[in-house]
Amino acid sequence: LFLDEIGDLNANTQAKLLRVLQERCIQRLGDNSTVPVDVRVIAATHRDLESAIKEREFREDLFYRLSVVTIRLPPLRDRSDDIPDLIRFFIRRHARELSVELPSVQPEAIAFMQRQSWPGNVRELENVVRQALLLAKPLAIGLDHVQLAVEKARRPEGISKQPHDAYIAELLAAVQRGEMTNAYSRMIADLEPVLFREAIRLAQGNQAKAARWLGVTRLKMREKLTELGLHPRNPAPDAEAEAEDAA
Repeated sequence: LFLDEIGDLNANTQAKLLRVLQERCIQRLGDNSTVPVDVRVIAATHRDLESAIKEREFREDLFYRLSVVTIRLPPLRDRSDDIPDLIRFFIRRHARELSVELPSVQPEAIAFMQRQSWPGNVRELENVVRQALLLAKPLAIGLDHVQLAVEKARRPEGISKQPHDAYIAELLAAVQRGEMTNAYSRMIADLEPVLFREAIRLAQGNQAKAARWLGVTRLKMREKLTELGLHPRNPAPDAEAEAEDAA
């Protein structure tokens, strides 16, 4: 029996689950009789349960009942080498669902996805791959497809068009539903690309000017533009940057 997001259970449900694990029997709704059960429980959560115990948000006795064997998975951003295999897996899964031929994926598209921070972890990557499949079919998945898919996945209703309060409320609601693990990281991942794209647009491609407006170094600006796929492969130094360097 797989129980997802075990750390979000309320106190009443935690007590009921503990009783089931201890007594190995259940009682159906509306029935006074008990039914014996023999299952192996696998539980998952995005929360730090040890911290939740200290904050009295998770039962310590339930934690030790569940944590016979613990597997800690690092976030996807720390496992970029796994991303090509995951991309291929999700392509096979969703190509059947969408009735499309298995497409190839251009190397620059894979490299772009490996550079992302993936605040939504594997679920977000799967959503992006599915979106890219729809955008690319019947062609190979290219950089432009995954860039648009990432933008759609992170800004499903267009963040720039939402009032800030509505965006934050939606963000926190998604965390409560278990759809993401870190609201702060997701907000940065959502808004930072918008900020850099708009700055470089208003600066008419002048990286030195855009960097100065944002209070970052030109190196940081180039790195972010490369990550977003906006940095030209052989950029010519802008005149203002050359003047600064000469000074």
